[in-house]
Amino acid sequence: MSNKARFLTAVGAAAAAVALAAPSATAGPTAAWNVTPTGNFTGTAGVTTLTDNIGNAIQCATASANGNAPASPTAGPLLANITAASFNSPCTGPFGSTWTVSAVTPWTINGNTPGGYAAGAGTNGTGKTTGWIGGIQATVTGTSVLGPCTFKVTGTVDAVYNNPSTGGANGTLAVAPAATSPRLLTIGSKSGAGCSIVGATATFKGTYTVKHTSGVSPVITYS
Repeated sequence: MSNKARFLTAVGAAAAAVALAAPSATAGPTAAWNVTPTGNFTGTAGVTTLTDNIGNAIQCATASANGNAPASPTAGPLLANITAASFNSPCTGPFGSTWTVSAVTPWTINGNTPGGYAAGAGTNGTGKTTGWIGGIQATVTGTSVLGPCTFKVTGTVDAVYNNPSTGGANGTLAVAPAATSPRLLTIGSKSGAGCSIVGATATFKGTYTVKHTSGVSPVITYS
């Protein structure tokens, strides 16, 4: 073997030794979302409001949802699935109009990663998760001042989950547009003369009290 070959072999061996001795850039624990307890949960809300970009608002006096949180910990962003959602009927709109909102599920509850969790900063004092509800689909049917109307609502909405407090307050999922978020619901598939006054996009607001089937509210953390 020539001197040059011996030199290159020695350099290669030294580089390999250094690589094996150096800690891996991906070694160590990976941050993850934790939901406790996992499994089935329910959500109940008072007034929920769907408002289009023109200002037309449809209010439902009550609403409810069922869902489940899969195995934890999870890398996210998916934290839970909404398997059913319902809104009391009839809901009320402008000029005394009445409407029915029919949801098509599943929807998803997601956490912003990274930076979606703040310990001790929630409304209930024990931490909050910021994120969004995705995969939303619903059909809205009713009668405006111009006649019958049916349209579909699809898209994503911002949401914040506040952990239950140690003093007994339940966990809450507050759904409302964030100040700087581009997330909007899209209104499409309009049918009927009454839809001529319905806008092209919409926002949704409502606060759900969330309880696991065991009777306690789930706690979400990120670490």
